[in-house]
Amino acid sequence: MKTVSCLSAILIVSSMFSGCSDQSRETLEQRSNRITRAEMESIAELLGHDLYEGRAPGTRGGDLSEIYLRSIFKFMDMEPGVDGSYFQPFVMKGFSNNGVTLTANETELKYIDDVVGTFTVEEESVDFDREAVFVGFGITTDIWDWDDYKNMDVANKIVITRVNDPGMYNADIFEGSTLTYFGRWTYHIEEAARRGAAGVLLIHTDQSAGYDWNVVKNSWTGEELYINSDLQNSLKFRGWIKESSLRKLLDVQHISLDELYEGSHSVDFQPIELGFNINIAGENSFRDVTNRNVVAEIPGRTEERIVLSAHIDHLGLDPLKEGDNIYNGAIDNGTAVGAMMVVAKVLKEFQEDLHYSVTILGCNAEESGLLGSKYYAQNTDRSNIIANINFESTPVWGASKSLMGIGARFSDFEEMIKDLAQQNNLEYSSFSLSNQGLFYRSDQFSFARYGIPSVWISAGEDELSGEKNYTEFWGKDYHTVRDEFDPEWELEGMKQTIQYVLLLIDQINKTKSPPELKTNLPFPMEE
Repeated sequence: MKTVSCLSAILIVSSMFSGCSDQSRETLEQRSNRITRAEMESIAELLGHDLYEGRAPGTRGGDLSEIYLRSIFKFMDMEPGVDGSYFQPFVMKGFSNNGVTLTANETELKYIDDVVGTFTVEEESVDFDREAVFVGFGITTDIWDWDDYKNMDVANKIVITRVNDPGMYNADIFEGSTLTYFGRWTYHIEEAARRGAAGVLLIHTDQSAGYDWNVVKNSWTGEELYINSDLQNSLKFRGWIKESSLRKLLDVQHISLDELYEGSHSVDFQPIELGFNINIAGENSFRDVTNRNVVAEIPGRTEERIVLSAHIDHLGLDPLKEGDNIYNGAIDNGTAVGAMMVVAKVLKEFQEDLHYSVTILGCNAEESGLLGSKYYAQNTDRSNIIANINFESTPVWGASKSLMGIGARFSDFEEMIKDLAQQNNLEYSSFSLSNQGLFYRSDQFSFARYGIPSVWISAGEDELSGEKNYTEFWGKDYHTVRDEFDPEWELEGMKQTIQYVLLLIDQINKTKSPPELKTNLPFPMEE
């Protein structure tokens, strides 16, 4: 009998085991299929707990959420994402008022009932009286050859502007019923600031804003936060006025708001001096607020990277509200952070397969105007970012028939996600709330404005059961104290979201074909 040397035997056994290991190694798809309930619910359950007090930036609960996420990154053995640290601190200016009085035509409007807003100057007592100008939609863009300001100088005046855009009333202009960025309230304020206005009043209707006055109150009656780049202008006040309350002011002057509206639907609209002044006054407090984005890295074979993002903040608590006063934000955005972290966990397990590196960004102050993601995009090396995949208010109910890519249509992401859906016997659906401009209201937009292909991915609204819990959430519980963790959630929609993000990233890594941005985009780009 022929003997085999010890070395030969070792090599044979070694090759047998290594071959067996290669054959039995779990695939990323197999791993995604065994995502557990415990993995999905753990982070959302904690972030949505009362002890986190709604996670408002600059508060105890907000600080806890940052520290917690850093601890999870460390536990998962992920590398620090910003100059050797998991934290990217940035300073915001917080402004709070103790009530606003708005007076015009001998009529005083009530704070909260009629008007809400924020003084954005470092003055303890604010009182200014300025001429009022109606500027229609307050939009100026070459994309649709539209200019509501024309040549009027509104410097040091108070501009009154509609929200939404003209496409809401004429399907043949802008993007019809699909809200563009030029219809977002943030844009109207940005344009008023560029024009040198002293104040801006956004006219609120449920239809044009996409939400009722309660959402405005909940979002605008606490401390408002700004990064310094947003305050380098002449605006003293930014706020909302109820349409019915504005009518009271105009009726005294025998001005028809309906006629003003009608004129603003035309490209030939001219801004209108209303012939009266508005006085805005109140007591103001302000402070510096330091908070932090929380960032980690999973290095791949190249420094080119995909950024995963989800905001960790919510609205905090309202000390003036009776009963339950904590805006827990369990879905907005606890489940999204949870989904992102499960994706990150699985990608870490498959790190050796990653061609592209992956950045995991827990961004802050999204509820204050995408401030954390905006700051990150402004202060990171964008040249090596090939794509951004964002998680926002991830659904927690039954399995869906479809997959959604909010904002996918602006890049090759749409074709990629459609193919992914088809391969898995799913439909590709559009969000029924596209008329509310949701792509511009979450953190993927901070990247898109810099020319980075960006998308918010989610299981669709149409559950296999026929229910539409996700749609109902946005109409009933969004930005209310009812957004709380529920241990009875099915979490099948969350699991789908996680699975298909993993498969999409796997496809990008295997093909080495990242998405490309399309041209003629309906929003302004940053340089």
